[in-house]
Amino acid sequence: MARQWWRFMVWFVFGESCSGRELVVIGCSGASVSCGCCCCGRWLEDVEIVGDGVPNGGSYLMKISLGTPEVEFLAVADTGSDLIWVQCQPCNTCIQQQSPLFDPSISSSYQSSSPCAYHYGYGDHTQTNGILASETLSLSSPDATSPSISSTSVFGCGTDNQGALGIQGEGIVGLGTGPSSLISQLGPKINYKFSYCLAPLTSEVSSTLTFGADVTSPEVVSTPFQIGQPPTFYHLTLDSISVGDSENPVQIPVEMDVIIDSGTTLTMLPSSIYNNLRDALVNAIGPNTVSSPIEGYDLCYNTGDSGQFSPPDVVFQLQGADVVLKAISTFRQLEDVSCLAMLATKASDSIPIFGNIAQVNFEVGYDLQAMQVSFAPADCTTY
Repeated sequence: MARQWWRFMVWFVFGESCSGRELVVIGCSGASVSCGCCCCGRWLEDVEIVGDGVPNGGSYLMKISLGTPEVEFLAVADTGSDLIWVQCQPCNTCIQQQSPLFDPSISSSYQSSSPCAYHYGYGDHTQTNGILASETLSLSSPDATSPSISSTSVFGCGTDNQGALGIQGEGIVGLGTGPSSLISQLGPKINYKFSYCLAPLTSEVSSTLTFGADVTSPEVVSTPFQIGQPPTFYHLTLDSISVGDSENPVQIPVEMDVIIDSGTTLTMLPSSIYNNLRDALVNAIGPNTVSSPIEGYDLCYNTGDSGQFSPPDVVFQLQGADVVLKAISTFRQLEDVSCLAMLATKASDSIPIFGNIAQVNFEVGYDLQAMQVSFAPADCTTY
């Protein structure tokens, strides 16, 4: 019997977004998403990644539909969190959005028989408060070649929300490993698998999100992931980072876990590792650096309007998988300047983050049964 798979579009929104999140999670640790009442509000983890002054970056948005009749929303696709939530009526404090808020009173499939309050926070100080409920959630394919997915899902109906969701963002879809994430709730319907191919931030091309299929490229490499506590993040083992050609690269030992996060724009590294990487890049490219047009970036070069730039490859040597980052995945074009899309974390005990710019032009696949993440180089503008 042939297995079904689903492909969807993901939209990129540049500017005001949920980049630079710290790993601050408030949720229902260990609770089943099928429980009658799962009340949240306990600090589970507080790890400072970056402080004030980190530049806003970009988010990748996915389209979801909620309720009966269906109402469409654009929500941040985030592998670094679990909760699915949108802003709801009646709203005490809400983040500005272009479309109407979700009104559960006009949906025949909305269920919240025993009201349960939740609170969920993110490191960029975005937070949502509201009621956990169940509702019909649908994902529609952009074409007729693959079917839509529909499921009764637990979600957060946010009535007191603060922070930023981007210019078009209307909520967040958690794609993490916890029980309340979209992936865990869809589970066997998608074979516990999903993948995405993120187009470059400057391309203005929609990216793709695929459920239920393997990454089949002949160039695919795979690395195991571990699930920490709380069970949200995909922890990958980063053995080392190399800079330069394969014959004589600069090797930077790491031997730490790194969290892969589609909801954080920049890659965050401990200061000692970041400084060694920065030094290796300056030695390879040259010392003629310039100031960033946006506060917060550290290593920038004048590349002109064309953005033509040929820095050396940076290889993230994960356990069993060398992920080769080209210029498009290591530097970010800001006006006529290209800046390194990586920063040093402030706290010495911070967990490194593999951000979404580093994942550009890769098909990145997650298999929650095999417990592995796969990477295959691809041109995501044509994928």
